[in-house]
Amino acid sequence: MLHHLMVGTWTPPGTIYTVEFNDETLSLKLVKKTGIPHDEPISWMTFDHAKKNIYGASMKTFSSYSVASSTEIVHHASHPIGGDPSASSPDTNTRAIFILAAKKAPYNVYGNPFYDHAGYGNVFSVNEAGGMEANIQNYEYIPKSGIHGMVFDPSETYLYSADLRGNKIWTHRKDSQTGHLTLVDSIDAPSAGDHPRWVAMHPGGAYLYVLMEAGNRLAVYVIDEHRHTPVYTHITYPLIPPGLPTKSYRSDVVFLSHSGKYLFATSRANAFDLTGYISAFRLSAAGSVERQLCLNPTPTSGGHSNAVSPCDFSDEWLALTDDQEGFVEIYRFHEEFLARVAHLDIPEPGFGMNAIWYD
Repeated sequence: MLHHLMVGTWTPPGTIYTVEFNDETLSLKLVKKTGIPHDEPISWMTFDHAKKNIYGASMKTFSSYSVASSTEIVHHASHPIGGDPSASSPDTNTRAIFILAAKKAPYNVYGNPFYDHAGYGNVFSVNEAGGMEANIQNYEYIPKSGIHGMVFDPSETYLYSADLRGNKIWTHRKDSQTGHLTLVDSIDAPSAGDHPRWVAMHPGGAYLYVLMEAGNRLAVYVIDEHRHTPVYTHITYPLIPPGLPTKSYRSDVVFLSHSGKYLFATSRANAFDLTGYISAFRLSAAGSVERQLCLNPTPTSGGHSNAVSPCDFSDEWLALTDDQEGFVEIYRFHEEFLARVAHLDIPEPGFGMNAIWYD
């Protein structure tokens, strides 16, 4: 069977790459390069709930693209970063870094800027076709915040944000009618040197997994049943081999498999002559981590990327992207072993950021 994935870039020129994975021949090929606005490369992209639109974190904007097929992608709109007036200025280093699409009505889109002037999250409404329509809320964190990842709980009532620069984890409540957010609470990371970068939530809603970029570890939290805020369990797992200098690495992303039975996380190296790592974890039915199954080196440092993307139709296939050399790979997860089965070099500017599975 053939599967198609889309991948963006860290730097201009803006391009969306469509690649094809054949799960019988275990091969990858490039099938389409879609040009998008030159100065709006997508460093993080996601689909809407119906896979009819792609939303992108695009330098100084948050953007949306209509998707008619894996190779028919058309720019719909771009909206400047909101909140701090300096965030959208070409003279600042602020850039859009993450974007999250609601899976429940009203299907708003939630975006985060990063680096300086990143103390606000942005909420966008969508039209009937799913295209981003208007900035409807700029909700406040703190001035020194730099949110790099967010996740909703299964009911999409609560939103959890990993604040890398502020070293915090935030909880907001979402209004079911408007999609607006209201602050519930924030908590500090366990260590001053952790810097939470990414969050994932178990489909049962009881466990939150927080990836610490500088701490290079995965921290396990349970969700308070009454306040709906995360509570640290004091359980952590390494994302680089023990004994390595943590300052030489920075952990990247964490995602659950399709079934919710497994968790995958990656780390990156800060020098091109070192490798990053990929980990797999087995989860219990409730969401606790039963075992760390592996901590394997990746081919390169990973550059800005080394982002793992489990497919959304089985637990078998994962994509991994790299922008040190510029490639995308497919891993097979079978009988709790992880094997690299396909590789495609695309050594073009800024390739490749995260991969999203279209089919």
